[in-house]
Amino acid sequence: MTINNDTDRLAALIAAKRQVLEILARLSRRQLAIVAAGEMTALVKLLSSKQTVMAQLQTLEQQLQPFRDDDPDARLWQTAADRAACQAQADQCNALLAESLTLEKQAEEAMVHRRDAAAVSLTAAQTATDARSAYATLPRSSPAALQVEG
Repeated sequence: MTINNDTDRLAALIAAKRQVLEILARLSRRQLAIVAAGEMTALVKLLSSKQTVMAQLQTLEQQLQPFRDDDPDARLWQTAADRAACQAQADQCNALLAESLTLEKQAEEAMVHRRDAAAVSLTAAQTATDARSAYATLPRSSPAALQVEG
């Protein structure tokens, strides 16, 4: 049997997608750790890197688009093992994408929690500042006025 260029291309695209998704999952794990540590500068740098990976993933998805309408059973593979290997990589892609989405959701929830905690802290600080300002505007009385005569 001759090598089918379409299935070779499909297999290569699936392998590339798996590699990109492995990087994305690794970045997502790191993102969660950075959010937990509150390292906002590192988070911005990581999100920039993640954006590049997402652009690569989007390009691969566009290249895979023509294969989505094909009947998988009609594809000509050099061997059944090649088809099984491609399917295994596609399954890994799905698992890596699911992991990345879960980690993204956890990171988002952690950021919301940190934001809410910061808002509570800022409110408490503002309340303390307002109280100090209010006391500072009260008329000062002399120490003698505070003594009780007896």
